[in-house]
Amino acid sequence: MRSPKKLAIATTIVALAIALSACTTGDETEPAATGDATTEVSAEAQAALDTAFEGIGGGLDDLAPAAPEAGLNFYVMSCGESNATCAAPAAAMKDAAETAGWNATIVDGKLSPEGFATAIRQAVAGGADVLVPVGISCSAAAAAFGEAKDAGVTIVGGGGLDDCDPQVWDSERLWLADPPVPTPFHGIGKLQADYTFGKTNGDPQTLVINLTSNPWGQLVTDAYTAELETLGGGEVVTVVDVADTESADGSYIQKVTSALLANPDINSLVVPTDAYLVNGLAAAIDQAGLSDKVITVGGFGSEAALDMIRAGQPGITATVGQAQTWEAWGSVDTAIRVLAGEEPAFIGQSLQVVDADNNLPDSGPYDGSIDWKSKFLESWGK
Repeated sequence: MRSPKKLAIATTIVALAIALSACTTGDETEPAATGDATTEVSAEAQAALDTAFEGIGGGLDDLAPAAPEAGLNFYVMSCGESNATCAAPAAAMKDAAETAGWNATIVDGKLSPEGFATAIRQAVAGGADVLVPVGISCSAAAAAFGEAKDAGVTIVGGGGLDDCDPQVWDSERLWLADPPVPTPFHGIGKLQADYTFGKTNGDPQTLVINLTSNPWGQLVTDAYTAELETLGGGEVVTVVDVADTESADGSYIQKVTSALLANPDINSLVVPTDAYLVNGLAAAIDQAGLSDKVITVGGFGSEAALDMIRAGQPGITATVGQAQTWEAWGSVDTAIRVLAGEEPAFIGQSLQVVDADNNLPDSGPYDGSIDWKSKFLESWGK
């Protein structure tokens, strides 16, 4: 039996395809594909592409030893197990915590503030010594985080920001000592802009999906806009706000594809997380006849998104790989150091644009550019 969500997605795709065909006639000539290989790329566009593929990041050469305390109860709160870019880092954190000698459990935030709060309270009730929230900031569940803190749980960031006032978490996860942009979320937006600028030969006309349920979504959007201004070309034609509830029920698909069809000048789409593309948007873009006209760039470099790129699936062009497994282990490393009364370390994970011809691993998710795992294991004495 088909689920209501899948049926809704299929219905949306058919409706959009009909809408598109109604706007064209057999006498019209299809425009050339965006980023056509026959088009000569300017020096500025090529430089932007080179920047996108080189990416941002650092190593772990100065990682000091930090022995984990044995036998602790570690809980990781996934922002939503139905979302690939929540589930993958949550699983990686569980693996890292177990490697450190801890008892590890995943609780599911189910892509809603109520779900986040319930999952945090499950962790507290389960006797959590350490809690890492994946993909959400403190303000998304401020009361529940406060309760966990009052219960003596050590809270370490798993990708979000401690934007509570006053701050509640024991530490955010630290990235680079001297980053070129403030956070990895800014890095995603910046590299997406570099890529779309290069692929459109300096003239991206972009639809930006803005994730509204967490503060980091706006950081990606703002960084994309700022980088286009720095590059001196293109513009954000429209911004489509999407909340986690719309992601959960699939309603964002019609919202985004309708906006694409209403703006025929759009030649690029940037998405803060691969999950939107994996969970139906890429297929809808293809079925609506837009995959050859719109460069589509995701975020995080999930295995599912990279499998789509490897297979040449229309509707997804590239993604910004964020080495989610690397940073997941970095959250556990942060917890180890905080519990030992030490300063957290900069974990240094890399970000790079990945497409069919650049930085694409043979299999699995984007995993960074160094053997980071051996460095963590050596530091932990494992």
